[in-house]
Amino acid sequence: MKLQKQIIIILAISLIWSLPGKLFGQSLVSPNYRLENPEFDTGGGLATSTNYQSQSSLGGIGQASSSSANYKVTPGFEAESYPGIPGQPTLTNTGGNMYNTLDFVIKTGGDKSDVNYAIAISADNFASTTNFVQADDTVGTSTVWQTYTAWGGSAGQRLVSLVYNTPYTIKVKARYGPDSETGYSLTAAASTSLPTLSVVISGVNSDTAIAGQTTNITTTATSVSFSAFSSGQIKVGAQQVTVTTNANGGYSVGLYEDHDLMSSSGAIIPAVSGSNASPVSWPAVVTTGAFGYHTTDAALCSGLAGRFSANDTYAAVSTTLYEVACNTGPANGDVNSLVYKVQTGNLEAAGFYNNKIIYVTTASY
Repeated sequence: MKLQKQIIIILAISLIWSLPGKLFGQSLVSPNYRLENPEFDTGGGLATSTNYQSQSSLGGIGQASSSSANYKVTPGFEAESYPGIPGQPTLTNTGGNMYNTLDFVIKTGGDKSDVNYAIAISADNFASTTNFVQADDTVGTSTVWQTYTAWGGSAGQRLVSLVYNTPYTIKVKARYGPDSETGYSLTAAASTSLPTLSVVISGVNSDTAIAGQTTNITTTATSVSFSAFSSGQIKVGAQQVTVTTNANGGYSVGLYEDHDLMSSSGAIIPAVSGSNASPVSWPAVVTTGAFGYHTTDAALCSGLAGRFSANDTYAAVSTTLYEVACNTGPANGDVNSLVYKVQTGNLEAAGFYNNKIIYVTTASY
């Protein structure tokens, strides 16, 4: 029997295949996903497979945005720098001093100084109306974005031209570029006031020093009675005018008379030669008579400012209305005095003299 021998040669060959930057693998499967024939690269280049192609991409959030009162997530790629929701702003009525303004301060929530903010405002708590604070602090329909500093920083700014006696609500959102807008902050609310004007005329007691003079008669809110006096004698009386208003344009008090100080027989006590526009010192010599007034408001709003700043300056009371007190803004109890001075000479006819002085106060809303 012939024996046959079989020689089996086993060749072990190692094949090394290198493709820089790429890695192939089998399908990846889990209960929630399956990646078919995936291919991964080292980043920065084009990656492809049967089912996808990716070029230097970042992961992003798909579908619609998601938000609540305290957060907002936008679709697409994540923004490189995304601001946080601003803090709750403050909105306050300025103590009722102005009827159509409110003061606001926004809170950054710790964002960078170059983050921009928009302030939404509504008179119905955003039920159906949303407007925006404009760069000039009025209210408009356009969304205005400004930095925290431009919105007044920690001092805030004053909303103007609002509707009086109306509740307002504001809220703030932020952005660091057009694709990074946040949701709104919590809201803040305050109400504007009703327009107000209060004018109180009050008398001044005798022996009161006012504007370099000392009164020697006591007056009331409705009368300045010089009583009986002899030739050459000087009588000084005064009244106070107190004004409170929230008018943003302030107020003006004027006065006029119905006629000169006149007796029943038609004789008059002449007025001083000075006028409201140009008051003069009390005359050194009085032969018939002299009558005039001085206001303690040294900075009147019309005419030459400071014309009554010197104590010894008097103007004739006229049948024309002239300003004697004013303020260019809201006033909280402004007090000014009107000093009335009269003197007769030996040529003045005896008699009972009287006239009527009318005060007129106007406010600029």
